[in-house]
Amino acid sequence: MENKWLKRLARLNLPLYQYESDTMKIVYAGYSSIKKNYYARLLLDRNNHHTFLGRRWFWEIPDLIKSCNHDIVIAEISRITFNHFQKCNGYILPIWVIMKININRPMSEISKGSVSDFSDVKRKIRKYNLTYEILTDKGNFNYFKDKFYLPYITKRHGEEALIEDLNIIWKSSPTPFLMAIKENKMVVGMSLVKKSGDFLFLLRLGLLDGNEEYLHHGVIGAIYYFSIIEGKKMGCQYLDIGGTRPFLTDGLTKYKMGLGAEFVTGVSIEGEYHWFGVNEQSVSAREFLRNNPFLHVNKDYHLVTT
Repeated sequence: MENKWLKRLARLNLPLYQYESDTMKIVYAGYSSIKKNYYARLLLDRNNHHTFLGRRWFWEIPDLIKSCNHDIVIAEISRITFNHFQKCNGYILPIWVIMKININRPMSEISKGSVSDFSDVKRKIRKYNLTYEILTDKGNFNYFKDKFYLPYITKRHGEEALIEDLNIIWKSSPTPFLMAIKENKMVVGMSLVKKSGDFLFLLRLGLLDGNEEYLHHGVIGAIYYFSIIEGKKMGCQYLDIGGTRPFLTDGLTKYKMGLGAEFVTGVSIEGEYHWFGVNEQSVSAREFLRNNPFLHVNKDYHLVTT
C-alpha cells in the first residue's frame, strides 16, 4: 500500500528535462525515456543537447513556458492531474490513438485504389506469392513470440523497445489465435488476433527474425489485408488495427490512414495522455503547429484535429 501511495505522489512531482537546438527549446516533464526521446526527435533536429532541471509539482509546469521562455512544454498526465491540465492553455494529447477499418462492405470497395492503398498491397501479395494460414496451438504462439514478435520490435525500436509479456494476452478471453503469412510457403510474418463482439482485433505482429526485407515485400500490409478477409468470414464489422501516434504526419499514422482506417474518437480517462503546452509568441512553435496537425481531447472528451 505504501509503495502504491509513493508512486501516485511521484506522478505529481515530475522530473524536468530541457532539450535545446538552434531553433527551439522544449521541456519534457515525466519519467518515460521512450516518450521523452520521441518528442525530442519530433520537435528538434539532431544537433541538440539536454539538461536535467530538477523536479516540479504538476501545477508549476504550465508556468515554465513564460518563466523560462520555452517554445513547447510536454508533461505526462496522470488520472489525478487530467482535469487540471485540461483547464490550462494547451492541448491534451493521447499517447496512442486507436484506429479501425470498416470491413462491413464489399472487398472491392475496401481495396479501391481511389480510397485506399490496398491496391498496392494486393500487387505485392501477387508478386511475392503471399498467402495466410490460421494457427491456434501454444507451440505456434511460442514460435511467434521468439522468432517474430521479439526480433521485430527489438530491431524496430532498439533500446526503446517496450517488451510485453504476451502470455497474458494469450491467456485472455476470448482466446486469441495466430495468423501466419507465407511467402512461397515459408512463414515470414505472423500476427496475434482476437475476435470480440463486432471487432476483430489485430493485437501484435512481427516479421521472421525481424528481417525488414519482408517489410519491403509487403508482409505487414498483407497482415492487414488478410485480417480483413478473415474478419469478414467471422461476421465482424470492424478491424481494430491498434494504436498509432496522434500526429497526422507520423509515418505509421499516415500508412494506416492510407489503408482507409479511421480514428476511434472516444476518450477514456484510464488512458495515457500528455499535456502539450505551446508558447504563442514562439515563431518555431507556431510553425510546428502549422506543419504537424494532431488529435487532441476537447472539452467534451472527444478527439478532434487541430
